[in-house]
Amino acid sequence: MIKVENLCKRRGEFKLENISFELKEGYIMGLIGPNGSGKTTLIKLILGLLKADEGEIKIFDKDIFEDEIYVKDNIGFVFDNFNFYQHLNIKDYKRILKNSYSKFDEKLFNSYIESFGIKNKSYIGNLSKGETIKVMVAGALSHDAKLIVLDEPTAGLDPKGRDEILGQIKELHNTYKMTIILVSHSMEDVAKLAERVVVMNKGEIYLDGRPGEVFMRIEELEEVGLAVPQVTYLIRALKEKGFPVSDNIITVEEAKEELLRLYREGVFNND
Repeated sequence: MIKVENLCKRRGEFKLENISFELKEGYIMGLIGPNGSGKTTLIKLILGLLKADEGEIKIFDKDIFEDEIYVKDNIGFVFDNFNFYQHLNIKDYKRILKNSYSKFDEKLFNSYIESFGIKNKSYIGNLSKGETIKVMVAGALSHDAKLIVLDEPTAGLDPKGRDEILGQIKELHNTYKMTIILVSHSMEDVAKLAERVVVMNKGEIYLDGRPGEVFMRIEELEEVGLAVPQVTYLIRALKEKGFPVSDNIITVEEAKEELLRLYREGVFNND
């Protein structure tokens, strides 16, 4: 669905070197890395906000650097700072979408907003963060975006708020089969949502694989300043003590199921 090949950005302060990956349609990819690793530069290139020095980015075999309108119409961007929209109501935002996207379908947008339980007269500044994300996703879906980039969607939220947002994103993904790139500093968020994880460091791809595979490489992640999900440390400690725990457990829910399995099998005893 999206193919990035030999992407390089060497001039100026934004630097990337030989970035290559492919993302299947309908997948969620987590993009993580320490500050200055190149995540933001990569996203700006994908969004058409920067030009690459070398390489290409294709969405359904269409080179995005050759057609800015195609980029705008086929990529939705949901960022973590909604201040620009605080004073707008839904009707105002809809007007912006109408003027911005050649494929925007107003009736479709209205149907999404209605299904999300949000009224057209609502001011975005009065909505919760979860509701605001739904409005942005509705906008992306209504101009038939092939790819949605979520930039730190849970930033600044407490654990309950984070769980609510992640649940809503998962529900939207399951319902509409969206292809998503999730940019996040939270390893727990990525572990809960992503089916693929790309770790960047110093402008290059450092690790790439399924979440369980990537997060089990604890020392390598710590070496670049990243902490794996806390559950990963627990699972490793149990393995080191000889308990037959399964590999690739990275979420609290998975750990709970695994510990219940071991308990039912009598692995935990008085000894």
